[in-house]
Amino acid sequence: MNADQTPDRRRLRGGTKWQLVRLLVGVAMVAAACSSDDNAPASPDTTSEAGSAEVEGELETTGPVVVQNNGTGELEGHTPRGFAGSGTGLFAGDNLNARFPNDDGVQIWLTFDLNESIDAATSVELVSDALDLRGDPFGSLGSLHVAPVSYERFGPELFSLEPVGQEVDCPVPTDGTFRCDLGDVVATSLADGATRVQLRLRFTEVGDGDGEQDLAMFFLTDSNTNEPGIFELRIS
Repeated sequence: MNADQTPDRRRLRGGTKWQLVRLLVGVAMVAAACSSDDNAPASPDTTSEAGSAEVEGELETTGPVVVQNNGTGELEGHTPRGFAGSGTGLFAGDNLNARFPNDDGVQIWLTFDLNESIDAATSVELVSDALDLRGDPFGSLGSLHVAPVSYERFGPELFSLEPVGQEVDCPVPTDGTFRCDLGDVVATSLADGATRVQLRLRFTEVGDGDGEQDLAMFFLTDSNTNEPGIFELRIS
């Protein structure tokens, strides 16, 4: 029996030594890991999440600032091009209605109140998704021209008001959305310390002589209702 028991005891003593060695090595590794934890780099997942949050914040702060048109009758509307008169709707074209002088035109007046935080602009676009056409204004009257103007209050007397800067010839809409680059116009206003941008929109030609209605009408609810959001200035 003693001969048979001796190898078992040796294996037991040897196994106990190896278990002790493994235990000591494990304790040493845990201690090393704990002592360097404060200086360890963030895990890849944590870095990715932090980076995403930072990028999202940059996108939010550097995105375009959207300024809607004023939308009130005190500062916006339309006037004829050849005589004093005014209305609430935002129309440009000719032969507004049956009482209108044949082939006389109408023009739009807009106001945008600038946020105090907007002190510079590298890109500015005038945009409207509210365009509705009557007749063929772009085919018979040319393109829409946008000119900077300045006035205290909208009214019939504005019909002959001259621009205070260079007109911009806007491209003809091809997808139902009106767009016009006004970077220089707004940059000049900001440089002059202006708190608002005011614009006049009208076609190249006053009328086409056919006696038919050709209008670009901008509205959200009905054609005679002006409201904020019909036009936007997108500033970045």
